Amino acid sequence: MPKHIVICDDHILFLNGLSEILKNFGSDYDVVTFKDTQSCKRYILQNKVDVFICDLNIDSVDGFVLIEELKEKLKEAKIIILTAYYEDFLIKKAEKIGINAFLRKETTSDELIDVIELDNNFPFYTNKSSYKKSNVFVSKDESLVFKFRLSKQEKEIIKYIVEGKTSREIAALLFITKNTVDTHRKNINRKLEISNNSSLIKFANENNLFS
Repeated sequence: MPKHIVICDDHILFLNGLSEILKNFGSDYDVVTFKDTQSCKRYILQNKVDVFICDLNIDSVDGFVLIEELKEKLKEAKIIILTAYYEDFLIKKAEKIGINAFLRKETTSDELIDVIELDNNFPFYTNKSSYKKSNVFVSKDESLVFKFRLSKQEKEIIKYIVEGKTSREIAALLFITKNTVDTHRKNINRKLEISNNSSLIKFANENNLFS
């Protein structure tokens, strides 16, 4: 019986190209594509899926959020993230929430098909080749910052926290109240899924923030 594969990605050329690659693999794959999350969700909720492949940023929706919303329906499916963002903390998050594989968009068709063919109980998989960590606050990684919905002021506050400044000192520098700073700090911790300053500093160091 053919594997039923659903792909969700708002980059149309990439989406169509990937679909053709998988369809050309043979009659073993039945491929359905979506360029928006709402249509994708409606389809998955009504159909059995064997493999779900998605990006991390689809029509401004976080791919992790989409997967969490469909978690119950996808519990027997293989879930593969295929993305341009290959940051260590994203890979760790994917493994933590039970995603089967985290792949770069430069992944070869052969490697992707190998992953699709792996047993669902196979250990968490990432690309074999090494990757270079990049600055999440510059160039193409602006979308990564957007993914966490970090505001300009929140990014400034992270910078000052890393520098060791207190909430009162940050408030004075940004001309806002200490309570506002404290609220931003709580929001930052929630968005980045961390619980304290040391975790935030570790996050900043691992991802070359402000370097």
